[in-house]
Amino acid sequence: MPEIKRVCFFCSLSSFNTGMPVSTFKLIEHYSNRPEYKVFVILPSEGELALQVRKCGIEPQIIPFHRLRSPRRFPSFVKFLISFPVAFIKTAQFFLKNKIRIVHFSDIIDMPFYACSKLSGAKSIAHLRYCIENSFGRIAFNILTFMFISKVICISDAVRKYSGLSKKRSCVIYNPGPNPELFDPHKKHLPIREFDSSKKLILAIGTLLPVKGHENFIRMAHIIETMHPGLCRFVIVGNKASGREEYFDKLRKLIKELSLDSAIMFLEKTRHENVPAIFSRSSVFVHLPDYQEGLGGVILEAMAMEIPVVAFDSGGVGECFTNGVSGFLVGQYDIKAAAQSVLKLIEDEQLCRRMGKNGRKELTERFSYKKHFMEIDNVYNSI
Repeated sequence: MPEIKRVCFFCSLSSFNTGMPVSTFKLIEHYSNRPEYKVFVILPSEGELALQVRKCGIEPQIIPFHRLRSPRRFPSFVKFLISFPVAFIKTAQFFLKNKIRIVHFSDIIDMPFYACSKLSGAKSIAHLRYCIENSFGRIAFNILTFMFISKVICISDAVRKYSGLSKKRSCVIYNPGPNPELFDPHKKHLPIREFDSSKKLILAIGTLLPVKGHENFIRMAHIIETMHPGLCRFVIVGNKASGREEYFDKLRKLIKELSLDSAIMFLEKTRHENVPAIFSRSSVFVHLPDYQEGLGGVILEAMAMEIPVVAFDSGGVGECFTNGVSGFLVGQYDIKAAAQSVLKLIEDEQLCRRMGKNGRKELTERFSYKKHFMEIDNVYNSI
């Protein structure tokens, strides 16, 4: 009888409205259905992810701690420092007690716990989903992964490039893309009352954080609205980030200054399963981040829903789709070029439909759960 592989997924987030917990859950779900694996899960608190994990027949181990924050966010950083020592000890004890052989850390914010796996004799994998733009963060990540991690999985070539990791210590495995059963353009979706059906809907999705580039989206909207008043409705979908409520006020102020009150609307607290319905009503998806994007999971969701994309050439965004085929890739911070690309799409319905269909075709050819799981298997077997 083959030996059961005991793998533990460690995730520092318990919410379920962002890419990382969703991707981690799909791995948990997949390996929980594999008889050769015994799956364990560690989470910092109860939440939607814990509920989903229990549906897989797994009781998550809740080890309370505050996730790693920048020292510039001093109160949050202090909370992390206070909660970390006890959580570290409990995590190492859990690995040891349950004879964990492989630990899969979900993201860079799990970094403080990397040593736990080494102390318990387990092999470990670090999933890296961000371009590390900060040189200090890059050095810290390289040191910790060299000391404690068996393999780093980067979600794009851009992520590996920014990490500075060698090909020997890392590999590139793209995220699998969105759930094809949920993100299905041919599925009937419920209507959304807030949307005016007579206008073209231009969509942006992202937690309300400065790096997500909502200001770029608003300034792009101003260019389009100036050229074609009343043609479009601009929709920003994103929950307010805890402790960053002033950013929302800043966006509101900018909208008022540019006289866009009637042109832009916010949809807050939108559950992930409701996002396809929003896409189904949209004409163009726009992604204009103020940082180097790791890959762009929300771009893949737009492609799945046959919505053409206009995006900054930021980090791994260019690895999601082909410029001029499934959408338009413009220079980062070139807001005018983004506005022109959106106008090109909404003024040519045939082009818009063709690029949308090309996007879904490209997605299914390059991103899939089957391929993703197979490549993760290869990493597990290699260590």
